[in-house]
Amino acid sequence: MTRPPSSDAAVRVTLHPGEDLLLRPGARLADLRAPLASLVRRPELRYATFAVDGEPLTDDQMVGERPLLPGAVLGVRRPPRRGAGPGSGLRSAAVRPWLVARVTGPDAGIVVGVSGPPAVLRAWVRMRRGGRLAVRRTRGPAAWLATRTTPPHNGLHWSLALLPAAASLSLAAALRQPLLAVFALVGLVVALPQLRAARQRATTDGAPRERSEELPGPARLLAFAHAAHHVSPGAWAAALAARATARAPGTQDAPGTPPATPAHPLLPPADGPWERLLHDGVVAVLGPRELARSVARALVAGRAARGAEVRVGPGTHGWSWARWLPRGGPPVLVLDGDGAAAPPPGPLAGPGGDHLVVSVGTVPPGCRAVAHVLDSRRVRITGPDGTARTVPLVGVTTEWAEHLARLLAGAARLGRAAPVPGGRAGNPEDALLPAVVPLTRAHGLAQVPGPRELATLWGSADGWAVPLGTGTDGAPVHLDLVRDGPHLLVAGTTGSGKSELLQALVLGLALTRSPADLALVLVDFKGGASLGACQGLPHVVGQVTDLEPGLAARALSGLRAELRRRERVLQAHGVPDVAALPPGVLPRLVVVIDEFRALADDLPEFLPALLRVAAQGRSLGVHLVLATQRPGGAVGPDLRANVSARIALRVTDPLESRDVLDDPAAARIPVTAPGRAVLRLGSAPPVPLQCAYVTAPTEAELPLVRRAPAWPAAPGSTPDQPSIGRPSPERPEPARPDAARPDAAALVVDAARRAAHELGHVPGTPPWLPQLPRRATVSDLPPATRRDRTGLVLALGDDPDRQRRTTVTWKPGDGHLAVVGRARSGRTTALVTLAIDALRQGWTVRGIARDPRSLAPLEQLPGYGGTVRPDDAGAVAGVLAAAAVGTDTDTGPNRALVLVDAADDVRGTLPPAALRSGAAFALTADSPSVGGLAARVGPRLVLLGTDRAADVVLGAPVALAGSGGPPGRAAWCGGGEPVLCQVLEPQISPRSRSPTSPPRRRAS
Repeated sequence: MTRPPSSDAAVRVTLHPGEDLLLRPGARLADLRAPLASLVRRPELRYATFAVDGEPLTDDQMVGERPLLPGAVLGVRRPPRRGAGPGSGLRSAAVRPWLVARVTGPDAGIVVGVSGPPAVLRAWVRMRRGGRLAVRRTRGPAAWLATRTTPPHNGLHWSLALLPAAASLSLAAALRQPLLAVFALVGLVVALPQLRAARQRATTDGAPRERSEELPGPARLLAFAHAAHHVSPGAWAAALAARATARAPGTQDAPGTPPATPAHPLLPPADGPWERLLHDGVVAVLGPRELARSVARALVAGRAARGAEVRVGPGTHGWSWARWLPRGGPPVLVLDGDGAAAPPPGPLAGPGGDHLVVSVGTVPPGCRAVAHVLDSRRVRITGPDGTARTVPLVGVTTEWAEHLARLLAGAARLGRAAPVPGGRAGNPEDALLPAVVPLTRAHGLAQVPGPRELATLWGSADGWAVPLGTGTDGAPVHLDLVRDGPHLLVAGTTGSGKSELLQALVLGLALTRSPADLALVLVDFKGGASLGACQGLPHVVGQVTDLEPGLAARALSGLRAELRRRERVLQAHGVPDVAALPPGVLPRLVVVIDEFRALADDLPEFLPALLRVAAQGRSLGVHLVLATQRPGGAVGPDLRANVSARIALRVTDPLESRDVLDDPAAARIPVTAPGRAVLRLGSAPPVPLQCAYVTAPTEAELPLVRRAPAWPAAPGSTPDQPSIGRPSPERPEPARPDAARPDAAALVVDAARRAAHELGHVPGTPPWLPQLPRRATVSDLPPATRRDRTGLVLALGDDPDRQRRTTVTWKPGDGHLAVVGRARSGRTTALVTLAIDALRQGWTVRGIARDPRSLAPLEQLPGYGGTVRPDDAGAVAGVLAAAAVGTDTDTGPNRALVLVDAADDVRGTLPPAALRSGAAFALTADSPSVGGLAARVGPRLVLLGTDRAADVVLGAPVALAGSGGPPGRAAWCGGGEPVLCQVLEPQISPRSRSPTSPPRRRAS
C-alpha cells in the first residue's frame, strides 16, 4: 500500500453527505474554511464546527494528521451517519468488552460491541439468521494487533491427567461407595504439578504456535484496519516487535498458501479453501449477481488489506469503494460487467507475476478456478485441479468494503502499510513511496525561495548533501557527492525519469551552493534539451551538446587542462585536497553527462580522460555524474571502481539492474511510476525513493481545497485499459506544468541569477576555450611572440590542451604553401590575407589567377605587382622572372611572394623549376595533388567541411576532419602538431588603401 494517489500527495476526504475533496497536506483547518465554502457553495462552512467520526475539530487541526487522514468523512456539527466514516463502525465496539461478529453470509464482517453476557445473548438472537456468528472478549484495538501464542503439545495432556479422577468418580457412583471419590481428589492433587511443569516446558523450550486474537473471517480485517488507523505509534511499534519476536525464523506463513499471496506482518496469512483458487491468478465468481459480488468483494478486500493494489476494469459498476484503497503492491484486477468477459490481452505486469484477476459473472478464457454461489449460505468452489467442495458463503456489503478501504487509506498515510512481497530492502514498489514529489517538498520548502532567501541559504550552507527525492518514511533521501561520491552513475531506460533526476540534482546543488563554491559543466548528448532551464544557472561554466561537432573533443582537452591547473593550485597552497583550500579559491566542478553511452560511442578517446578524472576527482574537487540508458559496455570496470554512488531508475532486465546496483530491484519498477529509483551508496543496502519532479507545481501553488477526480472516468472519456502496468481510471496523472506559469526550475534559475548578481558572483571561467569564432580578424589575435614575428600571419589558431589561442604564421623558409579546399571554402581569402601581411612587411607580391577579380582587393595596395591570367604564358613568365629578380641574397631572404589561385590551371605554364627560383609561392588547389606540384610544397592549409571522409581525402588530419563549417575553418599542417584555425578576414583601410597592420603587442 502507498498513499492514495494524486500528483501532489493531496489528502482525499469526503465532505458529508458525499462529495470527495482533495486537501493540501499540512494546511490548517482554519485556512480551509473560506475556500471550502466557496468551492461547494455552502456559506455556513465558514463558521460551522467540523467533526470527524463524531469528534469535533479545532481550527488548528492539520491536514494529513489524525483525524484528518485520507478517507475521513468531514461533517458539520452532528457527526455523519453511523458507519459512513472510517472507524465509526468499530469505534463504539472498541470500548465494549465483548464483540459479536458475523463470520459467514452475504454481509459477513459486521461487528457489534456489547457490555456483558446478557447483551451477547440478545445480539446473538438478533443476528443469528444472517449466518454463523462468533463471540470474542476484547481488550481494545491494541489487543487486536497482538499475537497470542499457544504452546504445542508437550508432555502430559490435561485430559489424561483428569482420567483417573473421572474413573474414580464413576466407580463411586456405580458402586455407591463415597470413599472412592476421595481417590479422585488425590488424583487431581497429584496431576496438578505435572500439568504446571508441562506448561512451563512448552513455553520455554517448545516452539510456540501463533494464533491471532483477531476475530474470524472478514471481521478480522476490519478490526486490524481500525487498529492500524487508531492505535498510538508506541502500540503499533510494540505490536511489530512482538510479532517479530514470536515468529520463528524461516517459518512459512501457512501450508498451502500460494507464493503470490501478499501479507501484512500483523495480519495472519490468508488460508482456507479460497486460497487454493488463486494459484492460477484468475478466478471466476458465478451465481446470483448480488451474492456473487459480495463474495468477490470479500475476496478482493482480503487481498487489499494484505497490501495488494485493486484496479477495476472498464464497464465495472458497484466498486467505487476501491477509489480509497492505497496504490502499490501486487495487482488485483476486477472485471464485473457485460464488457468485462475477459482479462486484458498479454501478461499482467507485477513483481514476480504475483497478480490476480477476479471476474464476476463470467468465466474468462483459460480460467480453471470457479466459485459458484448456490444460495445465500453455500458456495461450491472448483479448484484448478478440478476438485470441488462446498463451503459456507462469505461475502461483504459495499458499505462494509468502503468502511475498510477508508480505514486502510488513513493507515497508509500513517505509514502502517503492508510491505510488497519480496520483503527485502530496496524494493521500489514499497508501500510508502509517493506518486510525485515536487522539488520544493524534497527541500522542505513551501515555494521556491527568492533571491534574498537563496543568498541566505548559500551563506548558511554546511556540507554538500542534496535531497534527490522522498523515501518510504516520507523523509528526503540525500546524496552527498563529497562524502558518498565522488562520482555518480545514473541508469534508466527511456521514460524512466533520468532527465528529471539530473535536473533535480543540478537544481538542488544550485539551491545549496553559490557560484563561488560550485561550477557546473553540462554535457547533453540528447539534443541539448534534456537539462532544460538548468543551462541558465549562473553556476554553469560550460555546455556541450551533440549538435556542435568537435565541441565534445574540445571539452575533453579542457578537462585535461583543468586537472593540471587544479594540481598547480593545490601545489601552490601546499595542500593535498581541495577541501583544505580557503573558501572561494577553487570551486568544486561537477560534470553532468547525459547519455554517456552515446558520447563514448562517438568519442572513444573520451574514456581515458574520464578515467583520470574519476581517479583524481576526489582530491581535485572534480565530480562526474554519468547518466545512460544501458551502462553495460560503456562504463568499464576501471571507471566503475571509482564510482561508488549509483542510482537505477526503471530498467527492462534484472541483469541490467544487477549491473548497476548488484540487485535486481530496479527491474521491478512499474512503467506507471516515472521517477521511481533505487539508490545505492557503496556496499550499503539499496534505498528506494521517488525522485523530485522539477516541473511539478509547488505546494504553495496548489489550491488548499479542490474537487477530487470523478470515479470512474467521466462519461465520454476513454478509460485506460485496466491491465496491470497502467493506471486505473480513477488514478490521476501527475500534474502537467502550466505554460502560463513558470515551473520550479525556471523560478530557481531566475532566483539564482538575481542572487548571484546581488552578491557580485560572476560566471566562472570555462574549463575549455570557446570554439573558434566563425569570423576572425587581426584584432582577435593574441599578443605576438618572437616566433610570430618571423613569418606571414595567416589564421587564428586553437590550442585547447593549453587553453589558449595562437597565431598561425607561414614561414616561407619552411617551403612553399599549399592551400587545399573545396570551392567557396576560403582558399582565395587565405591568399589575400597572406598578401596583405606580406605587403605590410615590404614584400613584393604578384598574382596568377583565372579570374583576376578574385585578387582585386590587392590591386590598389602599394607594392602589389598585379594579377595575370594563367593562359597568358608570356605574362606568367614575366611574373616569374620579376619574382626571381626580387630575391636579394646579399641583404636577406627572398622578399618576393607569388600567389597562384587554382594551381591546376597553371600546370602548363608554371614549370616546376620556377619553384626553385628563390621566390615564395602560395598555391591553392581543390585536390591534395596541388596540380602535380605536391612534392614541391611544404606546409599545407587544409580547409575543412563537415564531411569527415571528404576532408581526409583532401589531406586533413583524422582528428580534425569534419570539424569545419564556416568558410575559412582549416587545419594547419606545418610540421608540428596539426592546429585547428580560422583564416583571418582581410582588412584594408578605405582611406589609404593600405593593409591594416595586425597588432604586435608583446607577450607578457
